[in-house]
Amino acid sequence: MRKRLLLLFLLIFTSSIWSQEMELYTQFNGNFDYTAIGNTLNLEENENAQNCNILTSSSAMLSLDPGQQVEAAYIYWAGSGSGDFDILVNNQPVSSQREFSLLVNNLDFFAAFSDVTSIVQSEGNGAYTISDLDLLDFINPLHCNDGVNYGGWSIIIVYEDLSLPSNQINLYDGFELVGTYQNNSLEFQLDNLNVIDTQGAKIGFLAWEGDASLADGEQLKLNGNVLSNALNPPDNAFNGTNSFTGATDLYNMDLDVYEVENYINIGDTSATIELTSFADYVMVNSVVTVFNSILPDPAVNINDFTTTCNSKEISIDYTIDNFNGTDVLPSGTSVTFFADDQLLEEVFTPNDLVPGASESFQIDLAIPNSIPNNFNLEIKVNLDSQENTIISEIDPSNNITSMFINLGDVFIASPPLDMEVCDGVSNDGVEIFDFSENTNLAIGDQQNVTATYYTSFSNAENDIDPITSPNNYPNTENPQEVFIKIQSSTDPDCFVIASFFLRVYKTPIAGIPEELFSCDMGELDGISLFDLTENTSLISNNQQDVGIDYYLNQADAENGMNPISNPSSFENINNPQTIYAVIYNSNYEACYDLVSFQLSVKEIPLTEIEGDLKCDTGFNTNDFDLSEVTQQIDLSLDEEITGYFLSFTDANSFENPINAPFSYQNTENPQRIFVRVDSNQLGVCQHIHFFDISTQHCEPFIPEGFSPNGDGINDSFFITGLYDIFENFELQIFNRYGTLIYKGNNKVEAWDGTSNKGLNNVGKGLPTGTYFYILDLKDPKFGPYKGWVYLNR
Repeated sequence: MRKRLLLLFLLIFTSSIWSQEMELYTQFNGNFDYTAIGNTLNLEENENAQNCNILTSSSAMLSLDPGQQVEAAYIYWAGSGSGDFDILVNNQPVSSQREFSLLVNNLDFFAAFSDVTSIVQSEGNGAYTISDLDLLDFINPLHCNDGVNYGGWSIIIVYEDLSLPSNQINLYDGFELVGTYQNNSLEFQLDNLNVIDTQGAKIGFLAWEGDASLADGEQLKLNGNVLSNALNPPDNAFNGTNSFTGATDLYNMDLDVYEVENYINIGDTSATIELTSFADYVMVNSVVTVFNSILPDPAVNINDFTTTCNSKEISIDYTIDNFNGTDVLPSGTSVTFFADDQLLEEVFTPNDLVPGASESFQIDLAIPNSIPNNFNLEIKVNLDSQENTIISEIDPSNNITSMFINLGDVFIASPPLDMEVCDGVSNDGVEIFDFSENTNLAIGDQQNVTATYYTSFSNAENDIDPITSPNNYPNTENPQEVFIKIQSSTDPDCFVIASFFLRVYKTPIAGIPEELFSCDMGELDGISLFDLTENTSLISNNQQDVGIDYYLNQADAENGMNPISNPSSFENINNPQTIYAVIYNSNYEACYDLVSFQLSVKEIPLTEIEGDLKCDTGFNTNDFDLSEVTQQIDLSLDEEITGYFLSFTDANSFENPINAPFSYQNTENPQRIFVRVDSNQLGVCQHIHFFDISTQHCEPFIPEGFSPNGDGINDSFFITGLYDIFENFELQIFNRYGTLIYKGNNKVEAWDGTSNKGLNNVGKGLPTGTYFYILDLKDPKFGPYKGWVYLNR
């Protein structure tokens, strides 16, 4: 058995009452009545009990008459404590499907419900034993001390008997308390009644915990009228009795039925129940009402429907009938129309329908675009949005009819694609085409449609000469228009036509390219520039509508990826290097041919020739006529010197040539000069020659006299080949007495006969006479020089 602990908020709500109000659970209309069986688990009435002993099983007998068929059977079981919700009914396991609870003054009570229709229909008449209902673990001493320990069960059986009048049976349930503490009175409404006739009207109660010995102010009223019968006195309605068997030992449970035809009125749609008790706990679990009902029985059927090709409009023929009704179906009965559960329209019947009558109608419905072309159409009669009946009726099970609708909406789901292929080796403009992709595109997810292909619109429209092998079709023209017809399988007049083109493109054939050569440029690294387009005319071979791209590798060429962006000025990466050329049809680039050729970079010859050496004319420089040096180069008739350069890279790249090679002053000492020799013959690379030019110190020329008279001629003792050449020289001049009168160097002007030494002579012009010099060039190769010079004024 399954045991559940209820949540008890005892610390906060020490005197609260938790309950479930009585509500309509189910309703039956037709030739129905009900009976009930059940039994207690108490050994004696708990008000007088001396202990908490209680049974775990008990039995009761069901005895239906012939012709009485079980329509429904519901079992309720209840007791003190938090509850046992798994039991056995004739040894068949039953678990609760709905549960109820009460919490009163820290004491908890439970009730449970389950539908046992299949068991009762299978078992039929005979004994029903409820077992494995063990409450011993749930009943605590406080239940016993207060005399509220109980347990029991009841099965309510609704049966059909065609000899009965049409009745309405309502089953209400909940779990509500009336008793000595907070609730001395209880009132609740029984709604959803339809009292047509009061004859034979009755009401039944299933209640727990009533004591025969407690009758203080205990009453049961219907619409203000006290209910009683032979078993249930007016002041002690809940006294442990069973109206169905006449038993009076149904300890602490009541299974009672009252005749109430004098307490209700025709047309009543509700009734009020009142209970009072000032001493006894009474817990009401279920109430059953039985009233005569003369009711209509609306039903709906779809007779036919009409659709229009490529339209969301649908025409429905349907019938509303009252064949099984016992009363008139009034005009204004709701009829609603749904497409895939979406409400389309609501109409109302225009006329009353007497029992056995019917009326047919036609309605045009606009199906929203959000609803697919294949949908479920439903028509509902006398049902609200929650599918509850609007007016009371006998049998709501025939209030809905449905039909699967397939609108004749044929369309091109996605436009078919033009099909383009490359011609084969024959280049005859004919290839085989497979139309299956366009079939899938045009049909999409449409159902019950076919795709057929034709060579003309007229043929497609009139179903003439379809293409018999659409997945293996050789074109007959180039280009060729093909027509696809999407047609309904159920309505041949419902179709749509689209077209696409077949195109066969010529595959170009690559001509044979030449190997390209280039002279090494810049540094001697095997890298140079190539004009790949020199091979374009050879590869195209006069073919029309072609393009050519060049690639670094075969994979890129085959996939059309990463073409060389500037093929007319391409710098090779390797030497040699293979280049791949793709010639393609410029109208359809998927048609191509692939060819390759090689790039090779030629080495540049480099030859040294004899250079030129001159005397230093100042700061290690001199003027050189470079052409004189290059006269030693033996030029052939096709060769010429095209320039002089200061570096090999410049010479090889023909950049920064020397502007005045016939009078070039060196900037370094020594300095290397590069000479470029070019040939006018194709395929012959330039020849680079090089030589060195340099200067050296030469012995200076020392004059023997000068005349500083200001005539501009020989006005100073100027030694040729000295200044800015021997930059660290030192010159000393003495008079005939050996006195130093002048001292000079590269930063001092040549001696003009004026003294720059001595205490009294600095700045004085010296007289005519012979003077003596010492010249130290500070160069181990030369001097020092000693001599005389004559100063003549």
